[in-house]
Amino acid sequence: MANRAIRASYYSKDHDDGVRFTDLERGLQWGVDAVPALLGLFRVEQDPRDDHSDGWVGFARHWRGGTLRLDFDLFSGSEESDPVLVVTSISGREGEETIVDDDFGEIELSDQVPTEEEWEERSRRYQAARRKDDTDGSTAVEAHITALPGWKREVATQFDEIIRDEVPQVRRAVKYHQPFYGVEDQGWFASFSAFSKHVKLAFVCESYLEPKPPSGTGPDRQALDLKKTDTLDEEQVASWVRQAADDPGMGW
Repeated sequence: MANRAIRASYYSKDHDDGVRFTDLERGLQWGVDAVPALLGLFRVEQDPRDDHSDGWVGFARHWRGGTLRLDFDLFSGSEESDPVLVVTSISGREGEETIVDDDFGEIELSDQVPTEEEWEERSRRYQAARRKDDTDGSTAVEAHITALPGWKREVATQFDEIIRDEVPQVRRAVKYHQPFYGVEDQGWFASFSAFSKHVKLAFVCESYLEPKPPSGTGPDRQALDLKKTDTLDEEQVASWVRQAADDPGMGW
């Protein structure tokens, strides 16, 4: 489950007034709301919008009474593996017997509402799978990159290709909602994350790289931030990748 269902870096979330979720202070959250909903969908439809031809939409009852709508894509990677579910949007809708959806009209709700205990059990199953996950996450990383928009996808693809060229046996996985790269039985040494105006290429090491990347607060938080107008120095990044892979700074 940990590398079979991920959220897109740009995913959106909103909810009707009055809809409450598991954590009243934090609102709609991935691990305690979205993932349990994915494990209890009562209706799944193909996305009817012209610009979402490969998308799907699922609906799930929440134990507090509301209904979650989850928009997602199914991504099949270059390797033979099960498709990865990429969540692009999460919405909370109010209604006891029916809800009115902008795309599907009136939807009759399932009368099977999970209990709080059942909901928490789904969340625990996900957290246990995430902690113990030792499967190859290459398809999940490819799905994450494919879901990025425009220039950010190009930067992420370059970084991913450099790492796979420099570390042929690299292990890839999506952790903490971002791709990570590691050396089997030694640890993770690199990751990247996309923000609104830049992509951060991060190196996780036991010691500083030579030369030091321009940003970061320590050996395990060294980084290069790239904006849309920046050019990735492939030779320099390749050197950092080789150094980092020889000295991983994050345990397995």
